Amino acid sequence: MHKVTLMALKGYREWTESLGPRREHIIQKTQARLHETLWRSFTSIGALPHHFRYDYLIALTNNINAEFIRKAVDKIRRVSPVGVEFCEGTGETPMEAYKNCGRASGLGGEVAVVGHMDVVNSTGTTRVNGPLYVYRQVQDLLKQATDFCRDVGCMVFYLGGDNIMLFLPTPKAAYELHDYLNANLRIGIGIAKRPYNAFVKATRGLDDLRRRGAAGVKLVK
Repeated sequence: MHKVTLMALKGYREWTESLGPRREHIIQKTQARLHETLWRSFTSIGALPHHFRYDYLIALTNNINAEFIRKAVDKIRRVSPVGVEFCEGTGETPMEAYKNCGRASGLGGEVAVVGHMDVVNSTGTTRVNGPLYVYRQVQDLLKQATDFCRDVGCMVFYLGGDNIMLFLPTPKAAYELHDYLNANLRIGIGIAKRPYNAFVKATRGLDDLRRRGAAGVKLVK
């Protein structure tokens, strides 16, 4: 079983509209504060978070108890301009856990499986074609990966640059995704009891592929 925590900023759209037409700089500063607090508070308890439209925030929370999660959410409430509600869900895949939010809870006792993916030689491609070219390439990969994940139950998030984070149901899903995308990619996979530790291991796998100048998939347990 996997476990996901979903946070909703209630009344966020109404708050943004109350700021008037010269509001975007205020919104962006607020979102940056929320993002920083999300990552600091949730990684400190071993969870793996990401912003999710900014008015929704999400975290993979396998094997993390509800009290720790509540305290992490409280830290987000302190910097949020509106109230924050949250729910927990468990399921056989991260996507199923997300869909079950508020209907199924527990520790999600199985290990977390996380992927960290990037594009081989994106730095060289950027020098030749410019940063917008690689950005669009990553956008295409995000769409294709999301399409794949609909059937497999994984979840896909953009980290910046050419980096993509994956909440995976099993290590096998990463190998299948690599074959499905049919591109020059690296995917590090991490497996651990706590999701953030799994992500650290995934990054180690990715870094090992980078050092060797290799494409493909590297699993770190």
